[in-house]
Amino acid sequence: MVTEAGHALYFTTIDGFAYSGTFHGRETAVFNTLYLRIACDQLHIIHLESGNELQLRADPPFSNVRLLVADFGVADRLIKKAVAAVIRKRFMRLSLPPRLVVHPLERLEGGLSQVEERILLELGKGSGASKVAVHVGAPLDAAGVHACLKKPCA
Repeated sequence: MVTEAGHALYFTTIDGFAYSGTFHGRETAVFNTLYLRIACDQLHIIHLESGNELQLRADPPFSNVRLLVADFGVADRLIKKAVAAVIRKRFMRLSLPPRLVVHPLERLEGGLSQVEERILLELGKGSGASKVAVHVGAPLDAAGVHACLKKPCA
C-alpha cells in the first residue's frame, strides 16, 4: 500500500494484470505498458503486465532501402492491430491508455534524425498511447522499459 496526497492507494496483480485504485470507491484501472521493437517490415510487441507477445510482418511493406518507416499508413495500421491484439479486450474498458516504448532496430546509421524520431512518436500516439518514448540502443528488459518511460519526453 502506498499513500499519496492523503489517499491510500493499493496495487495488486490479478490474472497477470496490474490493478490500482483507491479505498474511496473509485474504479480500478489496468496499467498497460508496451514495448514495440521495429525492424524492416516487422514488428514485435510485448505487453509487459500480461506477458502477451506478438510478431507481425508487413504485407505490403512499410520500409524501403533508406527508411525504416517509409509508408506511414501501413505502419500505423499494423501497430494499431498489434496493440489491439496484445491487450485483452475484456480489460480495455477498465484500462488506462497504454504507455509505449518504441525501439527501432535497423537503419540507424548516424542515429535518428528529428524527422525519423517524430515518425516513431506519431506512430505511437496514433496507436492510442498516452505516453511514447523512443529508445535507441540495446534491447530493454521490463525495468528498462519502465525507466525509459519515466524520463521526460516530448
